[in-house]
Amino acid sequence: MTVPAQPPSFSLAGRLAVVTGASLGIGRGLALAFAEAGARLALVSRAPEHLSELVTSIEASGAETRAYQADVCVPSDVERLAAAVAARQGVASILVNSAGAPLTKPAFDVTEEEWDRVMDTGLKGMYFTCVAFGRSMADNGYGKIINLASTYSESVAHGKSVYAIAKAGVAHLTRALAVEWAPLGVRVNALAPTATVTPTRQEVLANPERMSSILGRIPMGRYAQPADLTGAGLFLASEASDFVTGQLLFVDGGWNAAR
Repeated sequence: MTVPAQPPSFSLAGRLAVVTGASLGIGRGLALAFAEAGARLALVSRAPEHLSELVTSIEASGAETRAYQADVCVPSDVERLAAAVAARQGVASILVNSAGAPLTKPAFDVTEEEWDRVMDTGLKGMYFTCVAFGRSMADNGYGKIINLASTYSESVAHGKSVYAIAKAGVAHLTRALAVEWAPLGVRVNALAPTATVTPTRQEVLANPERMSSILGRIPMGRYAQPADLTGAGLFLASEASDFVTGQLLFVDGGWNAAR
């Protein structure tokens, strides 16, 4: 008689998860979900004081958590961060790259400073953060990296040229590192949400014309909430996805399918 396979575990008990951009939105939501699943947390922000409420909430649940200051746009800062996390909490087995910089602006009006801000935060910073933490994961023979991509990784809209370019880069970065690091036991995947209700999207949410345009492209007829990403995030962080790498997981209410 064949013994039924055990169902996959979504537990993160004892694992150390590093979350950049943890103070707001999707990063914050994933940090809370990971803590609930048993993970230890290393929360990263350029302004660590913005993490104080989140740290308090997670510690109240009994999960170990520490806050770190780092600017992911600066590779030396990222290397310092990786060393500090290793010294204080040990080797991370999960990394969430949630830090990013939104921009909705006609291409003719984009400044060099705006280009640099979006690319440095959402692509350059992600690359060097993957490298800094991926190295110790590879040495340990196991790791999960989750990058924040977007529906704009594979589609475009008016005013989204720079943001879409950065997110398309995230998608290809994810695939490239997944292929390179798979033999080392490091899985690299990306979450691709549609427009999500977060503090950085308040300007868009306050624009009725923009809201109508976006909602018209989402078959499920609503924006995403940070909580909509937590199930997919837990899947990619846990052993349930150990044979999954190089994938964009769209959490978008049907946006990508409908395009």
